[in-house]
Amino acid sequence: MSAYDVHLKRLSLMLLPIAWRKPLMAAFAQSSVVGAFVLHRRFLKWRQEQEYRLSHTGQVCRLRALLNDHFDPQLRRITIEDAVPGEQAAARIFRRSNERGYRLPKREQEPKIINRRGYGGANGYDFWIHIPLELQLHFNTQRLAELVNAYKLASKRWSIVFQ
Repeated sequence: MSAYDVHLKRLSLMLLPIAWRKPLMAAFAQSSVVGAFVLHRRFLKWRQEQEYRLSHTGQVCRLRALLNDHFDPQLRRITIEDAVPGEQAAARIFRRSNERGYRLPKREQEPKIINRRGYGGANGYDFWIHIPLELQLHFNTQRLAELVNAYKLASKRWSIVFQ
């Protein structure tokens, strides 16, 4: 039992004198605490959100769980990949026109043409967030950026990759 577990309707009846505990007075007492009941529910919801927020950190496993809770709660397909120095830097590219990074194809697949006007550097990221293509149509990238920037370390740079 929590210290915040207060039954206001029962408390209003308990505070009535015994002689006044009739159905009409009980209804009046319970209707008088409805405003406090609404505020109490709002407080409990806020407290639950703050406990959830404080329980998550910038660790990769916690950040991945947070993103899956918000954007893909049933299938939990969102993953986070750390940068491997040297190897992964050349495998990603960032296109300025749509402000998204994506992975370059392997040598066996068809090649992509890269020119200097449309693409920026690829080695400036510390981790990538992989999001399934099925979520791309109804995905809120602004909300994702707010969540990641709130929990990541200040020095880390990241990008979204739709797979």
